[in-house]
Amino acid sequence: MLSMDEITELLTRQWNYPDLADGAALARLWRTAAARGWFDPGDLTDTVALVRATGAAACPLPVMDGFVAAGLLTEAPETVARIRAADVRIVVAPADPAAETIPFAEGGTAASHVLVLPPAGGRASVRPVEFAVPQPGLASPAWARLHLGGPEAVVDVGPEQADRALSLLRLGLTVRAMAAARRTHDRSLAHAKVRRQFGRPIGGFGAVQQRAATREIELRAGELLIDDAVRRHGEDAPDRILATELAVCHAVAVAPRIQVSAHHNLGAGGYFEEHEAPWLFRRVHADIALLPSCPPPLATVADILLGSAAGLPAVASTAPAAAMREQVRAFGAEHRTDAREFAKGDDPALVAAMSARKWFGMTWPTADGGRHATLAEQLALQDETAYHQLPVAHAMAAVSVVGAPVVTYGTSEQKATYLPRIQDGTLTFCLGYSEPEAGSDLASLTTTAIRDGDDWVINGTKSWIANAHTAQYIWLAVRTDVDAKLPLAGISMFMVPMASAGISTEQHQALSGQICCTVTFDDVRVSDSARIGPVNRGWQVITDTLTGERLLLASDIAGMCRRQFDELLAAGRADPDRVLGPPGSAGRARLSGMAVQVQAVNVLLAEAAEQAERAERAERGAAHTARLAAAMAGVLAAEAAEQLSRDALEILGPAAALHTPDAPGAGIFELGLRLSVLAFLGGGTNDVQRGLIARGLGLN
Repeated sequence: MLSMDEITELLTRQWNYPDLADGAALARLWRTAAARGWFDPGDLTDTVALVRATGAAACPLPVMDGFVAAGLLTEAPETVARIRAADVRIVVAPADPAAETIPFAEGGTAASHVLVLPPAGGRASVRPVEFAVPQPGLASPAWARLHLGGPEAVVDVGPEQADRALSLLRLGLTVRAMAAARRTHDRSLAHAKVRRQFGRPIGGFGAVQQRAATREIELRAGELLIDDAVRRHGEDAPDRILATELAVCHAVAVAPRIQVSAHHNLGAGGYFEEHEAPWLFRRVHADIALLPSCPPPLATVADILLGSAAGLPAVASTAPAAAMREQVRAFGAEHRTDAREFAKGDDPALVAAMSARKWFGMTWPTADGGRHATLAEQLALQDETAYHQLPVAHAMAAVSVVGAPVVTYGTSEQKATYLPRIQDGTLTFCLGYSEPEAGSDLASLTTTAIRDGDDWVINGTKSWIANAHTAQYIWLAVRTDVDAKLPLAGISMFMVPMASAGISTEQHQALSGQICCTVTFDDVRVSDSARIGPVNRGWQVITDTLTGERLLLASDIAGMCRRQFDELLAAGRADPDRVLGPPGSAGRARLSGMAVQVQAVNVLLAEAAEQAERAERAERGAAHTARLAAAMAGVLAAEAAEQLSRDALEILGPAAALHTPDAPGAGIFELGLRLSVLAFLGGGTNDVQRGLIARGLGLN
């Protein structure tokens, strides 16, 4: 396999718009690429890397066609050798064996042969191109209508072979389209950093940042879905075609949108053909437009899922995380409940049962009562408890929000006071961050703690504090230096007993059913022993565990989404045509889209967990990547939660809006819709998270 630098150099030298990008240039590139080994039968991963490179260059060189043809023509080794040498420049066309023409052939003006592939399997034939008629339009170079001669080689292709070939061809178009969209996005980011309007770079404008972050999320999710499909094809996994269709369905929805959004950022300069963006625009839309000419081997995502007992493909994970997931699934099946009712709080018996299994605090060091479990294991626990709707959310939150900072910054006395109670699930707390004028922007908080001898005196108001009326403690962020030059430099963290004199609460019921409170501090005196971490370093105490907290919140949302999707899928399987409509219906298309959203969240979470664990090992650049990945997973999870709940109610009708034992999903759909607003707000609103993502991409 050539290095990516060599691949890029070859494409730059032999393929560029507008001067060197016609059929003749494609034929020359085809021969040179063949001489470099691009068409040697080999590893699918290497082929996908080559396809990505051609997509980024807006080049239609049919590398995946060559890979597929070589795989089907093992009984015609002379033809394979000629493909490797580019003596046969082959494209693969799903068509009737008797077809005399191929109407829409990408790269057809440079092709010498077509492998005509019966979509259901049968006699596939290699046939020469007698002549090609260009079909001017969106694609550049133009597609061609190919007129074919008689067979030069014939092979029998079984149905499974045909399915795999069609799946790989669809994957190739998807990879190329997404790579072209990625290239335009990257160019638009570079442009936004230097293009100045109204006295500053346009990358600092909120609208530009929001669009850029959305594109990055959609691109990264799509790339991970593609990688997952490639892995499953490489393993010959039984769900490889479903995984591919998830990636295809995602690309169809987002690639054109990404391309157009990036064009908006590039402005007029990116609209003219001296720039590469117009050619990338053509590439994205042409590849997406070609997908229907290569039919999905097992129909749509919805059809595959409705026609089998299987669910969405399990995302790759480490062995310990997979083992943890299986343990929690068994536990959840044993203690299965209806949709959680947050107003009722945790179930003490379930909390005790989980504590007995030592699941609370398992990621902590052994000296602090843990077992150094990985973040991926913790995320599996979080995801499955949410999926099974186990009422243990408060005990789970105590582990990450309070336990993790105490493990890192607590004194031995503080650890002895709090950690055992967190591990047995008996410590209850509320989160004291938000204020009337400080939500996502904690730098604006005004609640103060003023030193008075060995004590601190706290004054101020916290808003929207869930469960403050029943909590034993409040995990409290306060300003301890009102004169700090940098607002974040003057914050400290305290664990304050809610029974302290001077604390009052006013209750409000949230849309979720939770009781939230306005908490007022009036000369509340606490000992310095209540402070966790250094004075004026509270922001570091918060942010050291923020990536993990965001991932756990996103994982909780993801588990809820998976449960809703599976409940909807079960209802659809019971009566597919009535619930969703016949094949090809809008209802089935909507189910496919929901499946893609849920799976996209799953793969983003898995990547974020991997990056966070790399950051814990202090690998270079991993902390930055982990923060971005966590924010992207959180944003996508919240949006999936909202869309999925709304779609489910529209599909299932009024009964899904009920919260009764006999309602669809026992009320989980209407609960999910109510919680979706909280998903958008929790851990910093999605708009704020997009701003952080954009700044992480260098837009300021």
